[in-house]
Amino acid sequence: MRPTLLPRDKFHEKMTFQIRDSDAHDIRPKSTAMNTSGAFPVNVSIAPRHRAFWGRVTEFEASWFYRLTIIGLVLWWVAYLYPLITVVDIEDPPAVQGTMEGSLANRLLVISFAGLGGMYLPRAIRALRVRREVAPIFYLLAGYLFWSAATSLWSIDGVLSIRRLAILVLLLIGAIGLGAGFYAQTRDRAITLARHVLYASWIAIAVLIASRLWHQSFLELLNPEWTLKYDTPTQYYMFAAAYGLISAIVLYPSAKIKSVVSVLVLGLVLLLLKGRTLIAGTLAAGLLISSCLAKRGPWRTTAFLLGLILSSVQVDLAMGGRIVLSCAAFVADRLASLVPYLSIGNGINDLLSLDGRIPLWHTLWPYFGDHPFIGHGFGAFWYPNRFADVYHEVLWPAVVAHNGFLDELLGTGVIGLLLFLAFWFASMQFTLRVAKGDKHSGYLVFVWLLLFLFCNSTLSILQSYFQAPTLFSGTALFAVLAQSSRPSFRPLPGMYCTKTKAERQR
Repeated sequence: MRPTLLPRDKFHEKMTFQIRDSDAHDIRPKSTAMNTSGAFPVNVSIAPRHRAFWGRVTEFEASWFYRLTIIGLVLWWVAYLYPLITVVDIEDPPAVQGTMEGSLANRLLVISFAGLGGMYLPRAIRALRVRREVAPIFYLLAGYLFWSAATSLWSIDGVLSIRRLAILVLLLIGAIGLGAGFYAQTRDRAITLARHVLYASWIAIAVLIASRLWHQSFLELLNPEWTLKYDTPTQYYMFAAAYGLISAIVLYPSAKIKSVVSVLVLGLVLLLLKGRTLIAGTLAAGLLISSCLAKRGPWRTTAFLLGLILSSVQVDLAMGGRIVLSCAAFVADRLASLVPYLSIGNGINDLLSLDGRIPLWHTLWPYFGDHPFIGHGFGAFWYPNRFADVYHEVLWPAVVAHNGFLDELLGTGVIGLLLFLAFWFASMQFTLRVAKGDKHSGYLVFVWLLLFLFCNSTLSILQSYFQAPTLFSGTALFAVLAQSSRPSFRPLPGMYCTKTKAERQR
């Protein structure tokens, strides 16, 4: 809403107005009494305040358009969780058929996500166009997209590359529109998104309990061999729980009970799902953001050091896991009783092969050597004939490399991976600049972007972008990009009242 200025002789003795906080980049209601003499800068936006049961909101958040969009996002998330809601597990189509034809449900979800963001895309473009400091980030993103499109010229399966690139573009439309056009209009911007992600994680947990855990006994849950991995697509709620846990740390810094309960419940869900590397990555991200938000003291230093150690574990896993395997062998020799829990009942050999990832990575490296710089084509390495070839070598049905960075190397080569990492690290650097003025938003998005990289150490998000980490991290990134890293509220001309109370009365 445009600032409304009152004539100097119309100022009331007491008035409530809104001042833009140049550090926090948000609007906070404040009250003052103009009963002192001297110059008083009135850098204000006088507007009616809207309230809701959850606290102060902006005019946009009080509108029906905002509420309809929220309803649309909730319905979209429920549709995304559909494989969990069904009591009978949905069997994925065979890999060959799914790769050749694609999934109709996923295509509808991608198009609907792009549609939700597309409604706000014009506003997002206007908001981002005036942020000159974010231009280099978009140049790097454009470079990555251009190179990915160029790889379709020599792709093994050109149609598959074009189809998967189109999915990425649609996801970007949705993320840019919702991030820079929708969430950037809310009072708390990225923090509003964090609140919604936390709600989404609770919905996923409720679905998990109702459809999977309700009929399980406590003894079954403690069984080292019990897991949901082999009959349920666990990534739907593992990623939601991980991002929700980070959101809870940021949203409840002073409400200790809410923070502890949320973190414990979400952490317990991750433990029950037994996603070991994702647990370590989430713990690293949680410790790092806790150290960033904590006051100076022993806890801040300890959390930061532990976060760095666990982050180095994720880096080692992304590069082959040599240090992790050495530590696993040491633990197996000294603490044999923990091996069934660490290997989910599959034995030491399974633990030392990282659930079969090590032989898979060894099998895929020669393929990378065939086209190290240009790759086999964006999203086209895992084309139908590849599945059988890899299966005969590793003896288990791999459909991705289970390492996002290796999948990127196989798809777009060294050039594509460097372009993506340049874009991602530039974005992370920008969030740190934003954190100087808006600590919670800046550090939240930084850690989400870091968690996205951690997810790619033993999972594949790169080249298979339609997953929750892409949606959460991408939307948060563009919400922050629409928020300048420098104070953007400048004094308006004619906004100073130098008359005292007595002079105004005369």
